[in-house]
Amino acid sequence: MFKDIDFAAIGIIITVITAVSSLTWWLSVQFASVKALVFEKIGLTEKIIVEKIEYHERHDDTRFAQIREELSELRIRNAAKDTMMASMLTRLEKLNGK
Repeated sequence: MFKDIDFAAIGIIITVITAVSSLTWWLSVQFASVKALVFEKIGLTEKIIVEKIEYHERHDDTRFAQIREELSELRIRNAAKDTMMASMLTRLEKLNGK
């Protein structure tokens, strides 16, 4: 029964199958660790970018609020100047007799 079987060939086949399966397992572990590392770094990068964007949005909001406040002050000042000019023109017209 075992007379025609070449044990060397069977040994080589078993060795090749074992080597390929063990290398496949090792590579899958390596890829899994690299994948986990990449996802971790992507998560950290995303967190940093989101924090910076939120900081700049808050800063922009405060700056725009300051600009709105300054614009309203300028409008009030201009309205006061226009009112003063109108009253001065009326007084001048009264003085000139028009």
